[in-house]
Amino acid sequence: MSTASTEIIARAVIRRDDQLLVARQRNKAWSFLPGGHVDPGERVEAALVRELEEELGTGAKITGFLGAVEHGYVEDDTPHHEINLVFDVAVTGTEPASREEHLEFHWLPLDRLAETDVRPDALKSALVSAGDGRTPFWRGWNG
Repeated sequence: MSTASTEIIARAVIRRDDQLLVARQRNKAWSFLPGGHVDPGERVEAALVRELEEELGTGAKITGFLGAVEHGYVEDDTPHHEINLVFDVAVTGTEPASREEHLEFHWLPLDRLAETDVRPDALKSALVSAGDGRTPFWRGWNG
């Protein structure tokens, strides 16, 4: 097994009417927050706006920093290590709809977040426990 490099992931919390926009790969059962990888040398906020435009076809305005979650996992015998930087985001334009064949998006009622398989789990628990709080969260990886 090779050593994992550390990836920086920018993630968006997009809310509407007590719902949270989540993404899911069509071949997976679990969901995650929209966003994606920050390219080397790319600013985090610019990466998040770019990823949302690519995935959803919407403009985006970052309205605040929510927190950071470190996460590690193994997939296909390859270790992964990531730092998720999480932002409050307002989207503009049309209703968000997937522009990528491998992804689908749906609105998850916030009161169902705790019982839904949203990954990484530490990020989900940070969002559940933060509620409407505005103090940024940090969840270190316990792996």
